[in-house]
Order: sequence, then structure tokens, then C-alpha cells
Amino acid sequence: MNMMAMTLNNEEMRANLKKALRLGGTLFVVTAVTGLLLGLVEWVTRDAIRRAELGDRAEALRAVMPEAADFKPMDLISGAAPVADVQEALAEGGARAGYCITVEAKGYGGPVTLVVGVTEEGAVRAIHILSHSETPGLGARSTEPEFSGQFANREKLPLQVVKGTPGAPDEIAAISGATITSNAVTEGVNAAVEYWDKNLKGGR
Repeated sequence: MNMMAMTLNNEEMRANLKKALRLGGTLFVVTAVTGLLLGLVEWVTRDAIRRAELGDRAEALRAVMPEAADFKPMDLISGAAPVADVQEALAEGGARAGYCITVEAKGYGGPVTLVVGVTEEGAVRAIHILSHSETPGLGARSTEPEFSGQFANREKLPLQVVKGTPGAPDEIAAISGATITSNAVTEGVNAAVEYWDKNLKGGR
């Protein structure tokens, strides 16, 4: 009886082992196939995403410096944060029209990335918000012309945010219920102008 029981137990163990191996093999195959498919999707979409990002950036550069016909990347000065990128804006014939300065400001929901057009004289030509994680209906309204359009052709700098109707040429009306976002964008614009003043003014 003992020998028979041991034999049955061994057979049961072998059966369980085979079942576990089959299950493990199935899981391995499913995981491997899933990984390969995800990798393939990422490889296929990578170039499309990259092209879309470049297209968005090119559109932003043209929006903040419409006088420019071409843009030339410039080296960043050490310790430039929150400035992330600087492009020299060139008019027809190669004359410099100004600069397009990309800034990463700290918003309510995360980074707010914006491009600031700064003229040769240091005025803000316009701004364009590239990306953000702000609250829909509140901070997300920073992309709307009612707010972002306030920064166009500003010469009295630095700018400051106020609640209600601005009464001075250096004031920006805050978005109702989104003061943090309003301040983040405005501070980003001021940082771009400060970078111009310290590193680019007079063609330095």
C-alpha cells in the first residue's frame, strides 16, 4: 500500500510539475509577444511623434516671431534654467529679427513649456504655450488668446500678474481661479527677457 501511495504521489507531483511548466511557458510566450508588439508600436510611432513635436515647435517659433524667415539654434549659457532652448530668429536676407526663447515654468499641475519671442530691443513680441498639465477650464485656459494674447508687444518689463483689469503697461490680468498658472507663465516670460538681457542684449 505504501509503495502504491508513493507511486501515486510521484505521478501527481510529475503531473503538477508538467502543468506548472506549461503555465510558465505560456506566460513567458505571452509576455515576450506583448513586449515585442509594444516595441514594434513604439518603433513605428516614434518618427511620427518626433515629426509632430518638431512641427509644433516650428509653428510656435513662427507664431512668436512672425517677422523671421529662418531660425538658428544657439548654445545655452551655463545655469540658464528655466530657459531650455534659444533660437536666433533671422529675417529675409539674414538680418537678426530677435530671439525665440523656450522656458519651462512650474505651473499648478506640472511644467508649463512656452516659447517667448524677444525682439532685438528686448520687448516681448508674443508667446506660445507648447505644453502644460494644468486643470481643464482653469489653468488650461492659459493657451487661449484672452490670456496669452496679453503678452504681445510688451515693452514695459518685467511683467506682473494682477487680479481684475490691468491698470499699468506692465500688468497681466490673471486667469480667474488660476493664479498659480498665470504667475507661472508670467514668470517664464520674465525669465526669458532676463536671459536676453544678461546674455543676448546688443548681439552678445
